[in-house]
Amino acid sequence: MGRMKTNHWQIAWKRKSEGSYHLIENPKWGWCADPFLVEYEDELYLFAEIFLFKSERNGVIAYCKFDGNGWEDWVVTMDKPWHLSYPNVWVENGKLFMCPESYQLEEVSVYELLALPNVWKKIKTIISNVTYCDTTFLDTEDEGKYMFTFERDNTKKTSGKGIVYEIIDGSLGRKQIFSEDLMGNRCGGNLIRNGERWIRVAQNSEKGYGCELVFYEIDGLFPIYKEHEVKRIRPQDIKVEGRNNYIGIHTYNTLGDIEVIDLKYSCFFVEEYIARKRVRRVFVDKYL
Repeated sequence: MGRMKTNHWQIAWKRKSEGSYHLIENPKWGWCADPFLVEYEDELYLFAEIFLFKSERNGVIAYCKFDGNGWEDWVVTMDKPWHLSYPNVWVENGKLFMCPESYQLEEVSVYELLALPNVWKKIKTIISNVTYCDTTFLDTEDEGKYMFTFERDNTKKTSGKGIVYEIIDGSLGRKQIFSEDLMGNRCGGNLIRNGERWIRVAQNSEKGYGCELVFYEIDGLFPIYKEHEVKRIRPQDIKVEGRNNYIGIHTYNTLGDIEVIDLKYSCFFVEEYIARKRVRRVFVDKYL
């Protein structure tokens, strides 16, 4: 039975004045991770990856809307033939944009929302022929614009290079490798303003994918990127109403007085086990 277990994720939220997080229910057809918050047209939305674990499909992007006390039902907003995750969303000039992870497509692209729930238009491909994950943007206003991303080593999803690019006139400029360490080479949410400094949220995968979060304060962006660790958050540090047997955490975001995280736990679903075996058979027998 142990070999049949797999890892699922679930998103939790709280107000900053609260001590404990509240779980947001996963849909019956998938589990949720990579939460991002955005305020759009006077409504607060939570975007996330939903992994479709009962089928051969992988990740899609969905959102739910805040009703003042909790979150409404999940609505799928982007579903493509390739895996989607890490839905980095933001509003600019009243328009909603998203840069989802599309490493299987080997590109980093920006989409504009034309109409809810699911009408998007690709408006720009920032870079192609790359296996970049968890792309995160920083606009310092006075020190320029930057793009943080993770160049995945195809032999293992946790190993690779943390990269930061300058953005000059909307295009990528100079590239720096800021980390190849499993402790912080992959971003885990938007950068956070802390007074005059910026905090980078990173995943720690030293003991497995998404085992904890590490927060780094940025000491310098250009010409040489520098940062130092200021805080760590482990699953056991998180108080959650209703459940506490979590084994991982890899995304944190905040907007106003709302905080969101995702939490990993081990479980077993017959439908998922069958789907995983079916997928494995498809790939093994692909050219037979």
